[in-house]
Amino acid sequence: MKIRHLMTAALGAVLLSCQGPAAVLAQEAAAGGVAANPHAAITEAHRARALDTLDRRLAHYVMHERTPAIRARLAERRAAYLALTDPEAFRQAINADLLSASGDKHLQVWIEARSRDEVAAAGGPPTLEQMGAEEARNGWGVREAKLLEGGIGYLNLASFSGHPDSAAAIDATMAKLAGAKALVLDLRENLGGGEVALRQLMGHFAPEPMRLENLEFRRCKPNPADREDCIQDGRDTFERFANPVAEPIFPTQPIWVLVGPGTFSAAEAVAYDLQAAGRAVIVGEATGGGANPSITMDLGPWFTVVMPIGEARHPATGTNWEGVGVRPDVAVPAERALDEALRRLG
Repeated sequence: MKIRHLMTAALGAVLLSCQGPAAVLAQEAAAGGVAANPHAAITEAHRARALDTLDRRLAHYVMHERTPAIRARLAERRAAYLALTDPEAFRQAINADLLSASGDKHLQVWIEARSRDEVAAAGGPPTLEQMGAEEARNGWGVREAKLLEGGIGYLNLASFSGHPDSAAAIDATMAKLAGAKALVLDLRENLGGGEVALRQLMGHFAPEPMRLENLEFRRCKPNPADREDCIQDGRDTFERFANPVAEPIFPTQPIWVLVGPGTFSAAEAVAYDLQAAGRAVIVGEATGGGANPSITMDLGPWFTVVMPIGEARHPATGTNWEGVGVRPDVAVPAERALDEALRRLG
């Protein structure tokens, strides 16, 4: 992956999720299922290659001051990892050490549904159209959208899509809630996702596009000895706003956001931005604590790493929710958050 591609990926399709690469799921769906045990083809050589490539990919990790400790931990444990013949046990052992050494919940290794070599031989990865069709079958991340008694809108989101077509899907969903006097936004089991649906949704929550958190990315100098390398050369900051929406559905009405430990990444960003803007009341428990925008990078034919390459920082607070989560305004057990929000809404 060339360095110049990193910033394009970061701005165009930032992954703010810990669900694993969406492309993996789309590949499996497009293939119509996979063999009963496709990972039996993963060899020790594949695992060794993944570890070697991960060591190089860590040059792109945003918290570069933590990279030496992470590399040292991986090197110390290399033999133990390679002794694990089960790919899932191998992955989990690496991820436990990545988290211990970095404290970053986004930094994770995942296993592909099918080998990239097999995907290439079968005609390549799914097209944008195929991925969109699969996301449409899954409702673009919308679990439920309905009007409750008393004119309260209720929206439960499972994830945020990064597909270009998801903006129109969000608009269509919000249209179902038109006329509601308040909104309850349920993010208690939302692990995040992409930028497109997130920014479109936020566009419905204010008369003018709301200010979101800035994204700060490491600026990399090319390394003549290794084009994969990333030599720290300052940072680039990009201001972000919600998408402009012609007719926002909830421009001024009260918004109550339900959160809990199952709220992560992009879902946390929605709660944090609304809270920072004084635009919503957050109800439930503290969220997962993953704020670093990330991209996926391959580790050979079978493995992928979710690599944090930036930091989120809101101009109103000067910070983010990394490691601490979004703190609710009304603290109650997550399973009681809906009842509490409705009680307070009367």
